[in-house]
Amino acid sequence: MINESDFFKLEFFKIAEVIEALSTTGGVSIPLLRDQLRLALLEETKYFSFIPEDGIVGEGVNTVVKAFSSNECFSPNSLYLKLVAAFQTLIDQQLAGLPVYPFSSRLYFNSRVLQCYQPGRLGVSPHRDWRSAINLVCIFNIGGMGDFYLCSNRQGTNPVQIATQPGNVIFLRAPGFLASDNRPFHYVANIQSTRYSFSLRQRISS
Repeated sequence: MINESDFFKLEFFKIAEVIEALSTTGGVSIPLLRDQLRLALLEETKYFSFIPEDGIVGEGVNTVVKAFSSNECFSPNSLYLKLVAAFQTLIDQQLAGLPVYPFSSRLYFNSRVLQCYQPGRLGVSPHRDWRSAINLVCIFNIGGMGDFYLCSNRQGTNPVQIATQPGNVIFLRAPGFLASDNRPFHYVANIQSTRYSFSLRQRISS
């Protein structure tokens, strides 16, 4: 049986505070993963095969530059899948206590990807998440250091740094949050040590 307290620092996770921050800034970060779990997740990364995703996507004003590798294949017994299940249970429980449900449909994470950023590389230039990612995006920093910013556009105007220490999870609003189609621009830069981030999304057919 999954015990959320084994995974998370529950005292730091207050869903009402997260919702309030998302409604005003579009993104917020909190320290959530327990160190013992995080280190076990970091150890598991040694057994994954990461696929390079370096290059340029899009054209003209929609260009995005990427410099990372990713893995989307997890064994049935993977600790990453146990993390997903525990986090889904935790967030469902907290959402049930709100007077008004903040999403346009039931929040259910059906997409997960582990990304690896190497030190000295770009990371990823200012961009927005896919339109097919709805309600909420959650990004766990499993290990390593790099800078994460919210900004106003693809030029990176008005950058606001979001805490991304190992163990933190970044919440980003997505279409369907508070009946809005807002998708905040964000980027990753200044990779100081090999950084592993684990992202959860709710994807719909586009």
